[in-house]
Amino acid sequence: MHEIDWTGGMLNLSYFLGLVSKHDANDLAPALRSLTRKEQLEIVWKLSPPERLLELQLTQEKLDHWVDIAGSLIECGKDYNPSSSVSVVDVFYAIPLKGSKSDWLNNQLKPWSGFSRGEPTYTDVPGQHYTLMDFDHVPQFQKIFRSRLEARGL
Repeated sequence: MHEIDWTGGMLNLSYFLGLVSKHDANDLAPALRSLTRKEQLEIVWKLSPPERLLELQLTQEKLDHWVDIAGSLIECGKDYNPSSSVSVVDVFYAIPLKGSKSDWLNNQLKPWSGFSRGEPTYTDVPGQHYTLMDFDHVPQFQKIFRSRLEARGL
């Protein structure tokens, strides 16, 4: 798993939430790392669209808390070693945060087939990793997801 520090996590989350652009998230990290968390949050806050902050009912304190939660989830995953298997795996994938879609599929997702007793499926879905559940993509994703459930008799 890639090492993500607090600054990287805060910028990724800010990007996911539509507070900063992908360009800003990538370019700000080196300059922000020497600053305190509070100073980093203030800079991102100033770059954030006010209407988006209002829509999310977000405060700097809440964003700080969400960054801590996301960081905790990353920490949980670092030592996770899957074992055993399930009857079948259905994987839905979109454009990843980094790298190409084919690299993500072949090198990150397909190895999970070792935990499937049946033939796994890999379904390309619209959007990017962080926009998969946006309003623009939910209707199409819902149709795809429902078709996979029906194919499994669920």
